[in-house]
Amino acid sequence: MTSISVVLPAYNEAARIENTVSITAETLSKITDSFEIIIAEDGSTDGTDRIASRLSGQYSYVKHLHSDERQGRGRALNRAFKTASGEVLCYIDVDLATDMSYLEKLVRAVSTDGYDFATGSRIMPESDAKRPFKREFASRGYNSLVRLFLHSKLYDHQCGFKAFRRGALFELLDEIENQHWFWDTELLVRAQHRGYRVLEFPVYWRHGGSSKVNFAKDILGMGSEVFRLWWELFLPGIFSGKGKIFLTAFLALIILALAATFLGASDVLENIKQVSPGTLALASLVYCVSWPLRGIRFQQILKRLGNHYGLRFLTGSIFISQSANVILPARIGDLSRMYILKKSKDLAFTTSLSSLTVERVFDIIAITFIAALASSGVAARFELASWMESLIKFSGVAVLLFFAALFALSFRESRMKKGVKEKASASYSSEHVNKIKEFASTFIHQMSVVAVRPGAFLAVVASSLLIWGMDILTCFLVLKAFPTAGVDMSSAFTISLIFLAVALGNIAKTFPITPGAIGTYEVALTAVFGLGGIRPELGFTVAVLDHIIKNSITLIGGGFALSGLGLRWKEVLSTSTDTLKGM
Repeated sequence: MTSISVVLPAYNEAARIENTVSITAETLSKITDSFEIIIAEDGSTDGTDRIASRLSGQYSYVKHLHSDERQGRGRALNRAFKTASGEVLCYIDVDLATDMSYLEKLVRAVSTDGYDFATGSRIMPESDAKRPFKREFASRGYNSLVRLFLHSKLYDHQCGFKAFRRGALFELLDEIENQHWFWDTELLVRAQHRGYRVLEFPVYWRHGGSSKVNFAKDILGMGSEVFRLWWELFLPGIFSGKGKIFLTAFLALIILALAATFLGASDVLENIKQVSPGTLALASLVYCVSWPLRGIRFQQILKRLGNHYGLRFLTGSIFISQSANVILPARIGDLSRMYILKKSKDLAFTTSLSSLTVERVFDIIAITFIAALASSGVAARFELASWMESLIKFSGVAVLLFFAALFALSFRESRMKKGVKEKASASYSSEHVNKIKEFASTFIHQMSVVAVRPGAFLAVVASSLLIWGMDILTCFLVLKAFPTAGVDMSSAFTISLIFLAVALGNIAKTFPITPGAIGTYEVALTAVFGLGGIRPELGFTVAVLDHIIKNSITLIGGGFALSGLGLRWKEVLSTSTDTLKGM
């Protein structure tokens, strides 16, 4: 006889849980002599947990799963099914709104009729269901959207009366992202999409009284989930891997195209015709000089951590990681540097992570300082836009919070090392926790060595300011390459404006929108230039050429570095994305 597990998801059901268990057990006993009832009690506050606990002690076939906090129906069901022992897995709403005489048909559909999934329906033409008009209207509208956009053949996806073949359910369970009310819909839609056999049959159903669904919040949330699932199923891969890279790159091109169209594409092209090639070449040379400076800074950071590597190797590893950042969104290309350091020098993960974190923090310190200094130089001429002020303040606050947290953690770490003796543990979980604590302790200590100690701090700040000074000089020369632009390149105001534009453009890069911040960097520079009196179409042209020079040199240098280290682009890019997934 096929064993059956019935899950009763229960949240504040003290008034009816005992009666539901009694009726369910009586009905199941007529179908099989091998069954269990699992009460998935989800953070109840009305005593449901005490009743469920008593029932599980009273009856051998009742199991009680308790959660102190509200998990949501989907998460509660996932947890319950993973502890269930039956070959046929069911769940039934505690209000027993569906007539229990249909339970045998539900179970038989899966146990003997060859279906993988079975569900009752309140909306099929033959169904006999009565509920308030508001909920009937919302339910029919919602299910119509699911049928239309998700290509489902079912009428009703949310009826709390379902059965599943164990193997089929577990093949899909980990794919379901939603953990609340949309769980049912996502499961049934994915099952159909994967070709499983799904039975829907009409039932006699009566509204069971109060509902736990928040009519406004949950319905809107489920509507957004319909769109999310449609995107995942019918535009596969867009949100991950190569699809995400393609999507973000396409977004960058859209931003650039819209900006050029809005400012006048013909004017942009006319500006490009007037550019001085010699000055652009000088700008490129200046930017090339900044790369050894990046290598020297990274070398300084690693030396403070007791690791001594050659300047050529470190500059090459930076070229490669920055090249990956041009291609990948959200600066996840930085992870490739960690891979190179591990593969080539066997550098510990904690050391490479802490050195990269410090480097990024000092980048933000340098460009925030430059932005704040430059903003005072242009404030006399025009009022700083609110978004510029917010961006500068955001970076400043982020830096202050980082160092405050680092000081606090470093102090706590030193106190713990003095006052706490390590204890050996035989259990796997304790060893795992100890490893995490050891990793965190090492990470904090290594960052504090560079970021908190005055000598190291000043040395890295100085090199960071020099690096970003070369970045700004590159942009200065690009603007200077337009001799007919009518911009006074010798004025303190113009120099301050360029400082502010490049600083804000690089702060904007911290927001993970497009690969290499292509599009967002240009828009930020154009906005600052425009507020400073430089024609927007000229400002956009300068921003585009400045970014082309910097990204081209980065990619060319990255290509040479890859060749020198015997690596391939595919290896580096896949390592970055795979490392991110595993973190």
